[in-house]
Amino acid sequence: MALNIKIVKKKDYVYHVELKGSLDTDTYRELEDELKEIIDDKTKAIILDMSGVSYISSAGISVVVHAKKALKERHATFAMTNLQPQIEKVFAAMKILPIIDIFDNMPEADKYIDQIIKEEIDRHNASKQS
Repeated sequence: MALNIKIVKKKDYVYHVELKGSLDTDTYRELEDELKEIIDDKTKAIILDMSGVSYISSAGISVVVHAKKALKERHATFAMTNLQPQIEKVFAAMKILPIIDIFDNMPEADKYIDQIIKEEIDRHNASKQS
């Protein structure tokens, strides 16, 4: 099965990545390449919308974990939303869920990301005043 990837740049270098299809050994490189294009020092957050993902293999999980790591190194946020039960079960079985923020829907994830960005701006402004 193919993987359809739709990337929407939101405000402040926050990206919403919508996935549809299977994230497996045949498709993981597509996502890996797309994420490499948007992960840089300006990136504040990436939210993977997994509502359309019907299957994930270890190769797909690897891409997700590497994206999380790359963003963490840049002090950026990584989150996933709308995991199908079978996908959530795979992440839970591999003990990956505690290291990745999971949200039930995009408004919930957006609210979380907005709060993180606001806190970062406040921290930056406070350090400039010191």
